[in-house]
Amino acid sequence: MTTLYRRALAVGLLAGTLVLAMAGVASAHASLVRANIKPGQVFAHNAYPRTLTAFFAENVNPKGSWVHVFEGAATSDHGLVDRDNVQFPFKNPKEITVGLPKGLKGLYTVIWFTASADDGHKAGSAFNFTVK
Repeated sequence: MTTLYRRALAVGLLAGTLVLAMAGVASAHASLVRANIKPGQVFAHNAYPRTLTAFFAENVNPKGSWVHVFEGAATSDHGLVDRDNVQFPFKNPKEITVGLPKGLKGLYTVIWFTASADDGHKAGSAFNFTVK
């Protein structure tokens, strides 16, 4: 391989890598990465966490971001069941927590909505879990 060809190949690979990296950052939003309660998870009545902790791909803006837990059974009124104490720990700007009361039993729906502190993009989704 000629030196010119190697340089052109290196520049092309570097440019491609940068484009892909920037595309990943631009499309990430403050989407849910993980939580201590997983979608579809089933807990015993005395073994579910008393705090739902959710981690996001970007820093979240506390104004306009939240996580809540609602009744999820088809026959329920889908009322709020968490302690309505959403918090944004200073130690991790990508984290949101909300407390859960004792005595949960049934199907529940976690709904989250975020506004990215990095770029203002909004994201949201939901998932279910069960306490038996």
